[in-house]
Amino acid sequence: MENPNIEITAPRVKVLPPSPQEDCAERRKRKKISKLTLVCVATGFYPDHVSVYWKVNGDNASAHEFSTDEEALQDENTKFYSITSRLRIKANMWFNPENSFTCITNFYDGTGETPYEDTIKGAKGGERIEREYFLRASQTAKVSYCLFIAKSFLYGLFVCIVVWRLRRPSEKQYD
Repeated sequence: MENPNIEITAPRVKVLPPSPQEDCAERRKRKKISKLTLVCVATGFYPDHVSVYWKVNGDNASAHEFSTDEEALQDENTKFYSITSRLRIKANMWFNPENSFTCITNFYDGTGETPYEDTIKGAKGGERIEREYFLRASQTAKVSYCLFIAKSFLYGLFVCIVVWRLRRPSEKQYD
């Protein structure tokens, strides 16, 4: 129920990048199709007549790619509302700085709907992370291969010594 003592106030919209914890957890899984979550927070609006949707690179995101709170939450002290929406994207989309992710909150102020939005660009560094992972993996492979070669050499040396010691006593018998 609307309170006539509270002034109609438009939302402040902010898109937050994936949390570092989620990013690390996904990288540890090493899945080819890992996903990350962007969060849109619309706050400080009154009344609660809003709808939220996402655009990825200017195109509307499909409904199964994002989820929005069923209803806005009202702060008991200020009486203003807030709502959140989450967009799940593939990690490789996030690690491409050419991609843009826009959260649009349509707010009805009693006379008409007005869109309020915030956009975030994909992060640089995804290729660096993949490169670092590749370099670490190749270094591990090199060390493993060197240990295998050294072990094989020592085994060969051991066999040569055993054969040489076994042949020496038999050579003395013929003298």
